[in-house]
Amino acid sequence: MPKLAAADLVREIGSENPPQLCFVCGEDTLAVAQLEQRIRKKLTDGDALSDSVFDGQEVDLERLADACSFSPMFQPYNLILIPDFDPDAHPAAAIDTMLGIFGDLAPRTVVLIVMRALPCYEVKRNAPVFLPKFKKLTSFFEKQGVLCICEKKTAIQLGKQIQERAAKHGSEFPRPLAEQLANRCLCDSALIHTELDKLLACANGEPITADMLDALTAPLPDADAFRLARAVTGGNGTAAFRLLEALTAKSEDAKTILGLLTVLSAVFIDLYRAKLGQGAAKQAEVIAADFAYPKNREFAVRNAMRDCGSMTVPQLRTCIRILRATDKSCKSSRTPPRLLLEQAIVRMLRVRRDGSEETA
Repeated sequence: MPKLAAADLVREIGSENPPQLCFVCGEDTLAVAQLEQRIRKKLTDGDALSDSVFDGQEVDLERLADACSFSPMFQPYNLILIPDFDPDAHPAAAIDTMLGIFGDLAPRTVVLIVMRALPCYEVKRNAPVFLPKFKKLTSFFEKQGVLCICEKKTAIQLGKQIQERAAKHGSEFPRPLAEQLANRCLCDSALIHTELDKLLACANGEPITADMLDALTAPLPDADAFRLARAVTGGNGTAAFRLLEALTAKSEDAKTILGLLTVLSAVFIDLYRAKLGQGAAKQAEVIAADFAYPKNREFAVRNAMRDCGSMTVPQLRTCIRILRATDKSCKSSRTPPRLLLEQAIVRMLRVRRDGSEETA
């Protein structure tokens, strides 16, 4: 089977002969979680056996082979669930063995690999490109089973969903405000869901207004700051300076520049922590807990894990040093802060992947 959208996969799972191999991933973590729940509900009525769930960081191949070799007697299907499988945590021979097991499944046995938090692709030219370590696995599932990617939705798409959910609760949510909420939440479905809960509780069936939105949800400059960080580490100077213009469009005074430096530094620190966490094969929730992120900031870790794939630890470390030095210069020198920030961006654009800076 080819790649399938989430709705198409749910339909196939509910058919008389569901696919036996399913790989689900995506930037839209809420959609991934909902799709996993729907698959489990359809196949096992939400009562999957505990011994059918495997640790994606350390798959017991002997137990996996046993689980995949029998057909269930008291349930319609035998669901084998492997969350956040990490190829880096397994030898190449073990992955080959696992794929061999998947190639000879017992009847009515379904293997579901679901990437809940571990990123497995980068977005290049508006299309997902799987990381090299995942290519063998995803190619196998695409050829032998189903590959489903829950891509991040746009503010326009999310705005429509926000309006529909609000309407179900008896509240009117004007389209411009709905899209504004999506942008404030960085188009993160999980965060939108949480923020919309607050707005609906406050509205209590009445229309949602701009005043409510401003009072209950905070604008997140992290959105453009994340894009600026990605443009910088990707060497895209044009995009970096275009984003700088957008971030300073309303004001270029010292307070604004220092605030932007603070946000940008925080973004690079998020990216740095996420990159270290990926190297240690840790999930977003673990990284957030290790660095004491509050619950309402866990989305920053998830976004950083999504965006740090093409960056290196030395590269990020050098950028953080440049930003720290720029902050100090803004507070102690007479050079215009805007100029200092532009100089910092130029320096960061010239940082090599090994952390060294190119000389003019």
